[in-house]
Amino acid sequence: MTVPVKERFSSLDTLALVREIGALPKAWIDKAFDMGEDRVLLSLRLAGGGRRELYCHLGRFAVLRSEPWQKPSPPGALSTEIRRWVQGAPLLGVWQPPGERYLEFTVGRGPGADPVRIAIELFGSGNLILTRGTQIVWVAHPREWAQRSLRPGETYVRPPAREDMSQRKPGEVLALLQRSRTDLATTLAAKLGLGGPLAEELVVRSGLDPRRPASQVSRDDVRALLDAFPTLADDIGPVPAGYLYRSSEGRLVDVEPFPSERWRRTPGIVEEIQPYFSDAAWTYFHGLTEEERAAGEAGPQDELRRSLERQREVQRRAAEALGAAIETKKRQAEWIFVHYAEIEDRRRDRPPEEPLVVEIEGSPLEIEPEIPPRAVAQRLYDEAKELSAKREGVLRALADTESRLRAGPPAREARPSEGLQGPGRVRTHRTRHFWFEKAPRWMITSQAHPAVGGRNARTNDAIVRRYLRENDLYFHADIHGAPSVVLRRPGEREDAVGPEGLRQVAQWAVCLSKAWRVGLASADAFWVLGNQVTKAGGSGEFVAPGSWVIHGTKNYLRDLPLEVSLGYVELDGERLLQCAPPEAFSRAGSEVLVDLRPGDERERDREERELSRRLGLPRDLLQSLLPPGGLTIGRR
Repeated sequence: MTVPVKERFSSLDTLALVREIGALPKAWIDKAFDMGEDRVLLSLRLAGGGRRELYCHLGRFAVLRSEPWQKPSPPGALSTEIRRWVQGAPLLGVWQPPGERYLEFTVGRGPGADPVRIAIELFGSGNLILTRGTQIVWVAHPREWAQRSLRPGETYVRPPAREDMSQRKPGEVLALLQRSRTDLATTLAAKLGLGGPLAEELVVRSGLDPRRPASQVSRDDVRALLDAFPTLADDIGPVPAGYLYRSSEGRLVDVEPFPSERWRRTPGIVEEIQPYFSDAAWTYFHGLTEEERAAGEAGPQDELRRSLERQREVQRRAAEALGAAIETKKRQAEWIFVHYAEIEDRRRDRPPEEPLVVEIEGSPLEIEPEIPPRAVAQRLYDEAKELSAKREGVLRALADTESRLRAGPPAREARPSEGLQGPGRVRTHRTRHFWFEKAPRWMITSQAHPAVGGRNARTNDAIVRRYLRENDLYFHADIHGAPSVVLRRPGEREDAVGPEGLRQVAQWAVCLSKAWRVGLASADAFWVLGNQVTKAGGSGEFVAPGSWVIHGTKNYLRDLPLEVSLGYVELDGERLLQCAPPEAFSRAGSEVLVDLRPGDERERDREERELSRRLGLPRDLLQSLLPPGGLTIGRR
């Protein structure tokens, strides 16, 4: 089982906190204190005596504590505004939209006065908003979107709500999962907004395998998932307990407001139960914060070794996956030869234009009506041979990585942020620069072929006019408004690039399109020769800026997964930072830092900051490389 790191509250953690606060006797807000960057403490005075203190780390977590804190003095800007509007006022209630990491407190201001609300965002980079009636009176981080403005004086609009898992229809969930190119747990985490730990727990409770491809689920599997989801909220209870999980070495690995089936079934994990969820959450998240601080102080040699270990694990998994795919194609080809007569009989009984679908070891295989079964088997053997060559390359890269790990780090290794001057320029002293670095976006395939892409209508036009030659290849996602992508072909033959190179560039084109922003699991793209691309439309046809007319046949590549990796590649002795499909890093000397998939766009700012902290890279450099829209960072 994968072990996703829990770095902030889930929606069910937020629900547990809401229930804890709701179980308190009548309370008044006494004072507010600034506790550091994006941290605030609300002191609550309870009816009948006693106090509680609500500690909020915006964008991360919030807990209810009974132990007194060392209060800072004097109050900062955040606590001053909170005191101004709500000090001494009664707390009338707390509310959470279903399935969201968002809290809203209603505070009384006397008869006839508009109530004041404190909105706390635990998603993305976090925020705190004060409103009176419907108007914003103060906001910690002013922001503005097309349909929502967080500025004093504006009408307050709550964050756009996502549909809660419990409100999903089975057919809708089934269709979403069957379109996915990733495993079940990852798809639920990214596409249904559950997050990694919660998705893992739900899959285990459903009796399914988290690593199973999401596209293989059945309608019964979906019903099992939907039936299991309410059990999570039921197990939280009206006054939630806290469940801490430690490894056999004593390291905290998770905290939940319910007993976790996935951890109870994991060998070597010890469960600790605390009476209140907030106490357990504070123990976990405070420890996580200290661990992050220690990681940030690690030396460059430690960081280099961790990076190589991550790279080694990725290469091992890639070699295993390729080996499994090779064996599958060989078995399919052998099955066709063994059942050749049966296939021919079934083909004769079908309409001549209708393909024949056979099931081989539980997987469907389509045999086109115009292609003899012998040719289909030969094609499968050829594909297995191509995958074998690719696996050999991965194994060579793996051997190189293991050799570097055995040799140990050099005496002085430049950190990624040293000497950065733009995308891909990661060394202080570069011996040369490449033509493609002047393009708005670029990548290098696993065969060392560069591709360039645009960002908007103006640069799309410039990319084609400046870089596309007659025999180069033009790529475009099968989505309106996608960027133009050009792959420089090293020779006249179409196969000079190879099928893996074509697929890598097509996948990159899809990831740069709005398919990423809307969170699709996969999408299609096509490629054509440069001489098929023109600005000359039909008679009287207007061709908009950034758009091009394609004449002739388009070569489609279907169902390309929306996933990329960020890492280093070597070209002519230079080490370059790029964001490209994972397969583009299979050459020797490549190093993958993180894997990325589409995520919640509201969390883009937080994810960028996390990447910048982890990798030591400036945010403006990351923004020049990463796809547009939300990000889900792969954990290794």
